[in-house]
Amino acid sequence: MKSKKKLAFGAIIIIAAGIIGFSIFGKKKEEIPYETRPLVSVEQPQTGDITLYTDLTGTVEPELKANVMPKMNGEVLEVYFRAGDMVEAGQPLCKIDSDALTTLKINVDSAAIAVSDSHNTLTRTEALYSTGAVSHQTLEQAQNAANNAKLKYDAAKNQYDLQLEYTTVTAPISGVVESRTVEPHDHVTVGSEVCKISGTNQIQITFGITEKTLQNLAVNNSISVEKNGVKYEGTVTEISSVVNGETGLYDVKSVLTDSKGLTTGTRVKITVIMSKATGVMTIPVDAVSYDAGVPFVYCYDNGIARKTEISTGIYDNEKMEVTSGITNDSMVITSWSNELIDGTEVLLGEDNKAQETEEETVTPANADSKVGE
Repeated sequence: MKSKKKLAFGAIIIIAAGIIGFSIFGKKKEEIPYETRPLVSVEQPQTGDITLYTDLTGTVEPELKANVMPKMNGEVLEVYFRAGDMVEAGQPLCKIDSDALTTLKINVDSAAIAVSDSHNTLTRTEALYSTGAVSHQTLEQAQNAANNAKLKYDAAKNQYDLQLEYTTVTAPISGVVESRTVEPHDHVTVGSEVCKISGTNQIQITFGITEKTLQNLAVNNSISVEKNGVKYEGTVTEISSVVNGETGLYDVKSVLTDSKGLTTGTRVKITVIMSKATGVMTIPVDAVSYDAGVPFVYCYDNGIARKTEISTGIYDNEKMEVTSGITNDSMVITSWSNELIDGTEVLLGEDNKAQETEEETVTPANADSKVGE
Protein backbone atom coordinates (compact mmCIF):
# COMPACT_ATOMS: atom_id res chain seq x y z
CA MET A 1 0.00 0.00 0.00
CA LYS A 2 2.80 2.34 0.94
CA SER A 3 4.75 1.56 -2.23
CA LYS A 4 1.76 2.49 -4.37
CA LYS A 5 1.53 5.82 -2.61
CA LYS A 6 5.24 6.43 -3.21
CA LEU A 7 4.87 5.65 -6.88
CA ALA A 8 1.91 7.99 -7.24
CA PHE A 9 3.73 10.78 -5.44
CA GLY A 10 6.80 10.36 -7.67
CA ALA A 11 4.67 10.46 -10.77
CA ILE A 12 3.12 13.71 -9.64
CA ILE A 13 6.55 15.21 -9.07
CA ILE A 14 7.76 14.15 -12.53
CA ILE A 15 4.66 15.58 -14.20
CA ALA A 16 5.04 18.88 -12.32
CA ALA A 17 8.71 19.11 -13.25
CA GLY A 18 7.82 18.46 -16.86
CA ILE A 19 5.25 21.22 -16.87
CA ILE A 20 7.67 23.69 -15.30
CA GLY A 21 10.45 22.73 -17.72
CA PHE A 22 8.19 23.13 -20.70
CA SER A 23 7.06 26.53 -19.50
CA ILE A 24 10.68 27.61 -19.16
CA PHE A 25 12.49 25.94 -22.05
CA GLY A 26 9.70 24.94 -24.36
CA LYS A 27 8.32 28.45 -24.88
CA LYS A 28 9.44 29.99 -28.21
CA LYS A 29 11.76 33.00 -27.74
CA GLU A 30 10.39 36.37 -28.85
CA GLU A 31 12.37 37.63 -31.90
CA ILE A 32 13.90 41.15 -31.63
CA PRO A 33 13.65 43.01 -34.95
CA TYR A 34 17.04 44.08 -36.49
CA GLU A 35 17.32 47.75 -37.58
CA THR A 36 18.59 47.93 -41.17
CA ARG A 37 18.28 51.67 -41.71
CA PRO A 38 21.64 53.52 -41.47
CA LEU A 39 21.92 55.97 -38.58
CA VAL A 40 22.67 59.51 -39.76
CA SER A 41 23.42 62.94 -38.36
CA VAL A 42 22.09 66.06 -40.03
CA GLU A 43 22.89 69.75 -39.93
CA GLN A 44 21.31 72.83 -41.47
CA PRO A 45 23.52 75.19 -43.54
CA GLN A 46 25.03 78.10 -41.67
CA THR A 47 25.82 81.67 -42.73
CA GLY A 48 29.45 82.60 -42.18
CA ASP A 49 32.80 83.67 -43.60
CA ILE A 50 35.57 81.66 -45.23
CA THR A 51 39.09 83.09 -45.52
CA LEU A 52 41.93 81.35 -47.34
CA TYR A 53 45.55 82.32 -46.76
CA THR A 54 48.64 81.71 -48.88
CA ASP A 55 52.35 81.79 -48.01
CA LEU A 56 54.73 83.81 -50.17
CA THR A 57 58.43 84.62 -50.15
CA GLY A 58 59.55 88.22 -49.75
CA THR A 59 62.87 90.09 -49.69
CA VAL A 60 63.97 92.45 -46.91
CA GLU A 61 64.96 95.86 -48.25
CA PRO A 62 65.46 99.34 -46.81
CA GLU A 63 62.52 101.64 -47.46
CA LEU A 64 64.98 104.29 -48.71
CA LYS A 65 67.92 103.31 -50.89
CA ALA A 66 70.10 105.06 -53.44
CA ASN A 67 72.53 104.06 -56.16
CA VAL A 68 75.01 106.94 -56.14
CA MET A 69 76.27 107.98 -59.60
CA PRO A 70 78.50 110.88 -60.71
CA LYS A 71 77.05 113.63 -62.87
CA MET A 72 80.24 114.18 -64.85
CA ASN A 73 83.02 112.17 -66.46
CA GLY A 74 86.49 112.26 -65.01
CA GLU A 75 89.22 110.77 -62.85
CA VAL A 76 88.56 109.96 -59.21
CA LEU A 77 91.05 111.94 -57.13
CA GLU A 78 89.93 110.99 -53.62
CA VAL A 79 87.47 108.61 -51.95
CA TYR A 80 86.17 109.51 -48.49
CA PHE A 81 84.17 106.42 -47.50
CA ARG A 82 84.30 102.65 -47.08
CA ALA A 83 81.65 99.95 -47.33
CA GLY A 84 79.76 99.71 -44.05
CA ASP A 85 80.24 103.38 -43.14
CA MET A 86 77.34 105.41 -41.85
CA VAL A 87 76.95 108.60 -43.92
CA GLU A 88 74.69 111.65 -43.69
CA ALA A 89 72.78 113.28 -46.54
CA GLY A 90 75.07 115.83 -48.29
CA GLN A 91 78.27 114.26 -46.97
CA PRO A 92 81.12 114.23 -49.59
CA LEU A 93 81.90 110.74 -50.89
CA CYS A 94 84.58 111.31 -53.52
CA LYS A 95 86.34 113.99 -55.60
CA ILE A 96 86.48 113.93 -59.42
CA ASP A 97 88.84 115.84 -61.74
CA SER A 98 87.54 116.65 -65.22
CA ASP A 99 89.15 118.21 -68.29
CA ALA A 100 85.79 119.76 -69.07
CA LEU A 101 86.12 121.87 -65.93
CA THR A 102 89.33 123.46 -67.27
CA THR A 103 87.60 124.37 -70.51
CA LEU A 104 84.69 125.88 -68.62
CA LYS A 105 87.09 127.93 -66.48
CA ILE A 106 88.67 129.35 -69.64
CA ASN A 107 85.22 130.25 -70.94
CA VAL A 108 84.45 132.07 -67.68
CA ASP A 109 87.71 134.05 -67.80
CA SER A 110 87.11 134.97 -71.46
CA ALA A 111 83.59 136.10 -70.67
CA ALA A 112 84.88 138.20 -67.78
CA ILE A 113 87.35 139.98 -70.11
CA ALA A 114 84.54 140.62 -72.60
CA VAL A 115 82.42 142.13 -69.83
CA SER A 116 85.29 144.44 -68.80
CA ASP A 117 85.94 145.57 -72.39
CA SER A 118 82.25 146.19 -73.11
CA HIS A 119 81.93 148.16 -69.87
CA ASN A 120 84.91 150.39 -70.76
CA THR A 121 83.51 150.94 -74.25
CA LEU A 122 80.14 151.87 -72.81
CA THR A 123 81.74 154.36 -70.40
CA ARG A 124 83.61 156.16 -73.23
CA THR A 125 80.54 156.16 -75.48
CA GLU A 126 78.40 157.72 -72.73
CA ALA A 127 80.99 160.51 -72.29
CA LEU A 128 81.08 161.22 -76.00
CA TYR A 129 77.29 161.14 -76.23
CA SER A 130 77.05 163.74 -73.49
CA THR A 131 79.12 166.12 -75.64
CA GLY A 132 77.17 165.29 -78.78
CA ALA A 133 80.13 163.61 -80.45
CA VAL A 134 78.22 160.32 -81.08
CA SER A 135 74.65 159.55 -81.96
CA HIS A 136 72.04 157.97 -79.73
CA GLN A 137 72.17 154.85 -81.91
CA THR A 138 75.87 154.41 -81.14
CA LEU A 139 75.12 154.67 -77.41
CA GLU A 140 72.42 151.98 -77.67
CA GLN A 141 74.82 149.66 -79.47
CA ALA A 142 77.38 150.06 -76.68
CA GLN A 143 74.73 149.40 -74.04
CA ASN A 144 73.51 146.25 -75.84
CA ALA A 145 77.05 144.96 -76.20
CA ALA A 146 77.65 145.42 -72.48
CA ASN A 147 74.41 143.61 -71.59
CA ASN A 148 75.18 140.72 -73.94
CA ALA A 149 78.66 140.36 -72.50
CA LYS A 150 77.22 140.22 -68.99
CA LEU A 151 74.67 137.55 -69.99
CA LYS A 152 77.39 135.40 -71.58
CA TYR A 153 79.52 135.73 -68.47
CA ASP A 154 76.63 134.69 -66.20
CA ALA A 155 75.90 131.64 -68.37
CA ALA A 156 79.55 130.57 -68.40
CA LYS A 157 79.88 131.14 -64.66
CA ASN A 158 76.73 129.12 -63.88
CA GLN A 159 77.93 126.25 -66.04
CA TYR A 160 81.33 126.31 -64.38
CA ASP A 161 79.87 126.44 -60.86
CA LEU A 162 77.53 123.55 -61.65
CA GLN A 163 80.37 121.39 -62.98
CA LEU A 164 82.52 122.40 -60.04
CA GLU A 165 79.77 121.19 -57.73
CA TYR A 166 79.61 117.91 -59.66
CA THR A 167 83.30 117.27 -58.99
CA THR A 168 82.31 116.41 -55.43
CA VAL A 169 79.95 113.44 -55.25
CA THR A 170 77.75 113.64 -52.13
CA ALA A 171 75.40 111.22 -50.37
CA PRO A 172 71.79 111.81 -51.45
CA ILE A 173 70.36 110.19 -48.30
CA SER A 174 71.50 109.26 -44.81
CA GLY A 175 72.24 105.60 -44.28
CA VAL A 176 74.75 102.78 -44.46
CA VAL A 177 77.07 102.31 -47.45
CA GLU A 178 76.35 98.78 -48.67
CA SER A 179 79.01 98.68 -51.40
CA ARG A 180 81.90 100.72 -52.78
CA THR A 181 82.77 100.36 -56.46
CA VAL A 182 85.42 103.07 -57.01
CA GLU A 183 89.05 103.59 -56.06
CA PRO A 184 91.35 106.59 -56.47
CA HIS A 185 92.50 107.15 -60.08
CA ASP A 186 89.56 105.20 -61.50
CA HIS A 187 87.87 106.81 -64.48
CA VAL A 188 84.12 107.25 -63.98
CA THR A 189 81.39 108.27 -66.38
CA VAL A 190 77.92 109.70 -65.98
CA GLY A 191 75.64 106.81 -64.94
CA SER A 192 78.38 104.58 -63.52
CA GLU A 193 77.76 103.48 -59.92
CA VAL A 194 79.97 104.82 -57.14
CA CYS A 195 78.24 103.11 -54.22
CA LYS A 196 74.91 101.93 -52.78
CA ILE A 197 73.38 103.49 -49.67
CA SER A 198 70.58 101.95 -47.64
CA GLY A 199 68.51 104.16 -45.38
CA THR A 200 68.20 103.09 -41.74
CA ASN A 201 64.88 104.68 -40.90
CA GLN A 202 62.61 101.72 -41.77
CA ILE A 203 62.67 98.25 -43.33
CA GLN A 204 60.32 97.21 -46.13
CA ILE A 205 59.41 93.83 -47.61
CA THR A 206 58.98 93.36 -51.35
CA PHE A 207 57.13 90.39 -52.85
CA GLY A 208 54.96 89.36 -55.81
CA ILE A 209 51.32 88.24 -55.91
CA THR A 210 49.04 86.64 -58.48
CA GLU A 211 45.97 88.31 -59.99
CA LYS A 212 43.70 86.23 -57.74
CA THR A 213 45.48 87.41 -54.61
CA LEU A 214 45.47 90.97 -55.95
CA GLN A 215 41.66 90.99 -55.72
CA ASN A 216 41.86 90.47 -51.95
CA LEU A 217 44.81 92.73 -51.09
CA ALA A 218 44.81 96.51 -50.81
CA VAL A 219 47.05 99.30 -49.57
CA ASN A 220 47.00 99.58 -45.73
CA ASN A 221 46.09 95.88 -45.36
CA SER A 222 47.99 94.01 -42.64
CA ILE A 223 50.29 91.11 -43.45
CA SER A 224 52.15 88.56 -41.34
CA VAL A 225 55.90 88.12 -41.78
CA GLU A 226 58.01 85.31 -40.31
CA LYS A 227 61.76 84.74 -40.17
CA ASN A 228 63.45 81.96 -38.18
CA GLY A 229 60.35 81.42 -36.07
CA VAL A 230 60.01 85.13 -35.21
CA LYS A 231 56.82 86.84 -36.39
CA TYR A 232 56.52 90.47 -37.49
CA GLU A 233 53.54 92.62 -38.42
CA GLY A 234 53.56 94.68 -41.60
CA THR A 235 51.36 97.05 -43.58
CA VAL A 236 51.01 97.14 -47.37
CA THR A 237 52.19 100.50 -48.71
CA GLU A 238 52.28 99.99 -52.47
CA ILE A 239 50.77 97.59 -55.04
CA SER A 240 51.77 97.72 -58.68
CA SER A 241 48.94 98.00 -61.20
CA VAL A 242 50.91 96.22 -63.94
CA VAL A 243 52.53 92.80 -64.06
CA ASN A 244 56.28 92.54 -63.61
CA GLY A 245 57.60 91.32 -66.97
CA GLU A 246 60.29 89.15 -65.33
CA THR A 247 58.22 87.40 -62.66
CA GLY A 248 54.69 87.54 -64.12
CA LEU A 249 53.45 88.82 -60.75
CA TYR A 250 52.24 92.12 -59.31
CA ASP A 251 54.94 93.77 -57.17
CA VAL A 252 53.97 94.68 -53.60
CA LYS A 253 55.79 96.69 -50.94
CA SER A 254 55.06 96.71 -47.23
CA VAL A 255 56.70 98.25 -44.16
CA LEU A 256 57.24 96.63 -40.76
CA THR A 257 56.50 98.25 -37.43
CA ASP A 258 59.43 96.41 -35.84
CA SER A 259 62.28 95.03 -37.95
CA LYS A 260 64.71 94.04 -35.22
CA GLY A 261 66.68 90.97 -36.27
CA LEU A 262 66.07 91.35 -40.01
CA THR A 263 68.97 91.95 -42.39
CA THR A 264 68.76 93.64 -45.77
CA GLY A 265 68.69 91.14 -48.62
CA THR A 266 67.41 88.17 -46.60
CA ARG A 267 64.28 86.16 -47.43
CA VAL A 268 61.17 85.96 -45.25
CA LYS A 269 57.85 84.09 -45.31
CA ILE A 270 54.77 86.24 -45.83
CA THR A 271 51.17 85.21 -45.16
CA VAL A 272 48.41 87.08 -47.01
CA ILE A 273 44.72 86.51 -47.84
CA MET A 274 44.33 84.60 -51.10
CA SER A 275 40.49 84.34 -51.23
CA LYS A 276 37.65 85.48 -49.01
CA ALA A 277 33.88 84.90 -48.94
CA THR A 278 31.81 86.90 -46.44
CA GLY A 279 28.26 86.16 -45.27
CA VAL A 280 27.84 83.06 -47.44
CA MET A 281 25.98 79.76 -46.97
CA THR A 282 28.33 77.10 -45.61
CA ILE A 283 28.15 73.38 -44.82
CA PRO A 284 30.73 70.97 -43.37
CA VAL A 285 33.26 70.15 -46.07
CA ASP A 286 33.12 66.44 -45.12
CA ALA A 287 29.44 66.33 -46.11
CA VAL A 288 30.26 67.00 -49.77
CA SER A 289 30.88 64.15 -52.21
CA TYR A 290 31.58 64.16 -55.94
CA ASP A 291 30.09 62.24 -58.84
CA ALA A 292 32.05 62.65 -62.09
CA GLY A 293 33.42 65.90 -60.71
CA VAL A 294 29.96 67.26 -59.78
CA PRO A 295 29.59 68.05 -56.04
CA PHE A 296 26.53 66.75 -54.20
CA VAL A 297 25.18 66.15 -50.69
CA TYR A 298 22.53 63.88 -49.19
CA CYS A 299 19.61 65.69 -47.56
CA TYR A 300 17.27 64.18 -44.97
CA ASP A 301 13.65 64.24 -46.19
CA ASN A 302 11.09 62.55 -43.89
CA GLY A 303 13.26 59.51 -43.26
CA ILE A 304 14.64 59.35 -46.82
CA ALA A 305 18.14 60.34 -48.03
CA ARG A 306 17.88 62.51 -51.15
CA LYS A 307 20.94 63.02 -53.35
CA THR A 308 21.17 66.75 -54.14
CA GLU A 309 23.64 68.33 -56.55
CA ILE A 310 25.08 71.67 -55.41
CA SER A 311 27.27 74.49 -56.73
CA THR A 312 30.20 75.38 -54.51
CA GLY A 313 32.65 78.21 -53.94
CA ILE A 314 35.78 78.28 -51.82
CA TYR A 315 36.40 75.98 -48.87
CA ASP A 316 38.82 75.41 -46.03
CA ASN A 317 39.50 72.44 -43.75
CA GLU A 318 36.12 72.72 -42.00
CA LYS A 319 33.48 74.27 -44.22
CA MET A 320 32.56 74.85 -47.85
CA GLU A 321 30.69 77.68 -49.52
CA VAL A 322 27.46 76.61 -51.27
CA THR A 323 26.09 78.94 -53.94
CA SER A 324 23.06 76.92 -55.09
CA GLY A 325 21.28 73.57 -54.79
CA ILE A 326 20.11 73.76 -51.17
CA THR A 327 18.48 76.30 -48.87
CA ASN A 328 19.03 77.37 -45.28
CA ASP A 329 16.23 74.98 -44.25
CA SER A 330 17.78 71.92 -45.89
CA MET A 331 18.75 69.07 -43.54
CA VAL A 332 22.18 68.07 -44.84
CA ILE A 333 23.40 64.62 -43.80
CA THR A 334 26.86 65.10 -42.31
CA SER A 335 27.68 61.50 -41.31
CA TRP A 336 29.09 58.94 -43.76
CA SER A 337 27.78 55.45 -44.48
CA ASN A 338 28.52 53.06 -47.31
CA GLU A 339 24.80 52.22 -47.33
CA LEU A 340 23.86 55.80 -48.09
CA ILE A 341 22.44 56.12 -51.60
CA ASP A 342 19.69 58.18 -53.17
CA GLY A 343 16.26 57.10 -51.84
CA THR A 344 17.62 55.06 -48.92
CA GLU A 345 15.57 55.02 -45.71
CA VAL A 346 17.65 56.48 -42.88
CA LEU A 347 17.28 56.89 -39.15
CA LEU A 348 18.11 60.11 -37.32
CA GLY A 349 20.67 59.99 -34.54
CA GLU A 350 19.59 60.64 -30.95
CA ASP A 351 20.94 64.22 -30.96
CA ASN A 352 18.96 65.12 -34.05
CA LYS A 353 15.84 63.38 -32.65
CA ALA A 354 16.06 65.49 -29.50
CA GLN A 355 16.50 68.60 -31.60
CA GLU A 356 13.56 67.64 -33.80
CA THR A 357 11.40 67.05 -30.69
CA GLU A 358 12.31 70.46 -29.27
CA GLU A 359 11.39 72.16 -32.53
CA GLU A 360 7.97 70.45 -32.54
CA THR A 361 7.21 71.24 -28.87
CA VAL A 362 5.56 74.57 -29.64
CA THR A 363 2.83 73.92 -32.24
CA PRO A 364 0.43 76.55 -33.57
CA ALA A 365 -2.26 75.22 -31.15
CA ASN A 366 0.14 75.42 -28.22
CA ALA A 367 1.12 78.91 -29.22
CA ASP A 368 -2.53 80.02 -29.27
CA SER A 369 -3.17 78.51 -25.83
CA LYS A 370 -0.14 80.33 -24.44
CA VAL A 371 -1.39 83.61 -25.87
CA GLY A 372 -4.83 82.96 -24.34
CA GLU A 373 -3.26 82.44 -20.96
